[in-house]
Amino acid sequence: MFKPKCLIAGKELPNVEEDYRASVKVEQYRVGKEALYLPEGLRWNYLPLSAIRSAADSHRVISAGHCVTVREQRPALELETAIGPMTLNLEKAGSLPKLLQLLGKA
Repeated sequence: MFKPKCLIAGKELPNVEEDYRASVKVEQYRVGKEALYLPEGLRWNYLPLSAIRSAADSHRVISAGHCVTVREQRPALELETAIGPMTLNLEKAGSLPKLLQLLGKA
């Protein structure tokens, strides 16, 4: 099996494969007991949960159309981490509280 890559040098988890297998999928992301897994093509990167300082709900506005513009708000999660700010874009409103709960920030 592949091994997910840690985004923070020196903070690698010893049992990352087991944590990944037991993780819960929320849209394109996965949350385990020890890490948040982020897709990168066909591979996964991870951020240890201990590196997440704060998490706050947010939104982004999607605009489309030329003659008649359409604006739609989509949920997003703003994270403050040890490597700087990070935004997780989501599609469903119900995914945001679930992700906050799994990260222990609800």
